[in-house]
Amino acid sequence: MAVQTLPKKITYEEWLQMPETNQPYEVVDGEIRMSPAPNLMHQRLVRRLILFLEELVPEDKGEILPSPIDVIISRSPLRSRQPDIMLVLFRKDGWQNLQAVLEAPPGEVVPDLVIEVLSPSERRQTVEEKIEDYRRIGVREFWLVSPEAETVEVLRLGKEGIERIGLYGRGDVVRSELLPDCQIDTDRLFA
Repeated sequence: MAVQTLPKKITYEEWLQMPETNQPYEVVDGEIRMSPAPNLMHQRLVRRLILFLEELVPEDKGEILPSPIDVIISRSPLRSRQPDIMLVLFRKDGWQNLQAVLEAPPGEVVPDLVIEVLSPSERRQTVEEKIEDYRRIGVREFWLVSPEAETVEVLRLGKEGIERIGLYGRGDVVRSELLPDCQIDTDRLFA
């Protein structure tokens, strides 16, 4: 999937005025980067992951949101990301309930967990930039799902840096520090 960059740089204020769209895009240093719609395998994995997460996270404990949904990394220069899946856990030192999440200004909800499913043309540098962006704003865990390699890499994101929790392939069970009851069977995920 080739990413198209539109030439005009936009500000946070201009971004707020943009109409809603289902077209996947991110803003990097004010430049809008449009992406084509994901392929069927990508969307199938996103759907399956959401189903697994719904079994793990009751509605009163958190909210699971699929793309497209904006997460603001910085306002100036404007930088936003659209994770494939984001999970917001309700907790005293964060978003306390669904109402708080729904009332938050556009793009201002910082998820606890971000899941990205790799696209065939996505470069490692782009993925590393996304991971660093999420770490900087306080995302606590990041899952990188590779349909091609049939792996799920789970990373802990913290002030001190990025640390791999695990790399799970066929025959493994995905574990998460953020979701202690997580036991996603990779054979079922990639079937």
